[in-house]
Amino acid sequence: MIRSRGLFFPLVLIAIGVLVLLANVGVLSSQALQRLADLWPLLLVIVGLQLILNYTMPRQQATVIGLAVTALILIAAVIYAALAPSTAFGTQHASSSERIGGLSAGILELNYSAASVNIQARSLGDKLYDAGIDYPAGENPPRVAVDQQTGTVRISESSNFGGLHLFGSSNRKLTVTLSTAIPWTIRISGGASGLQMDLRALQLTNLQINGGASSVDGNLGKPKGTLAVNISGGASNVSLRIPNGSPWSVGLTGGVSSATINGQSSGGIGDFSKQSSGYNGATDRFDIRVSGGVSHLDLHTE
Repeated sequence: MIRSRGLFFPLVLIAIGVLVLLANVGVLSSQALQRLADLWPLLLVIVGLQLILNYTMPRQQATVIGLAVTALILIAAVIYAALAPSTAFGTQHASSSERIGGLSAGILELNYSAASVNIQARSLGDKLYDAGIDYPAGENPPRVAVDQQTGTVRISESSNFGGLHLFGSSNRKLTVTLSTAIPWTIRISGGASGLQMDLRALQLTNLQINGGASSVDGNLGKPKGTLAVNISGGASNVSLRIPNGSPWSVGLTGGVSSATINGQSSGGIGDFSKQSSGYNGATDRFDIRVSGGVSHLDLHTE
């Protein structure tokens, strides 16, 4: 009796080897490989079909028919990938900006999964913000909405379905530049792989980061009043740099593995709190709260 469970993974290895060989000899182009990657739901179809055959037919007959159908599906997928009309692959670029008008403050709300997110600040003249987004071709661009009444800039996943592309978010890159003419509140969610912020020129009133960013690297400017920084959602590594001489308070909860403050490291600390001298009496200061299983916090006063 032929056992389909024993044949499945060897056949997968053979199929991968054949595809790599076809790519190496030039039969399959990079575009064809991307088409094949987008056909990954066929694997679910093949597995489901084999399960149905196993329950409705004798095992040996079900296995033979299942292998034959699988071979036909794979051959058809390769032919489609190699011969289908050329379509847009790689990445596309979208940009967005808005005039500042009479706004006296701004809010950035970001809920967009991307490989890298870069937020910076500089003088933009009469612009409120500039945004540039690179995203996979064939995918819908993110939705950008501006509320002129509140000054809220929202960047989020498109409401239209654009397909489930394999490794799609790894091709997403977002850069947002905020005007330094007004103070800003920033709220970030969505699980960016890498978040970089250079906000030294920005008057920041509040910073919230949720959603499990793999790494957070931020340069913050001098605070006006108490600048609350709240980070949660399981970030692996958080690195913050604040201006030298700025009073600060740090509170860590939720099982933080380690922390380094101005070069002094502590490991396995769990819940932890510390503040600089003069914090309680200071008017302009940082109140930093980190929770939700952050692996490591590095705070440095420059």
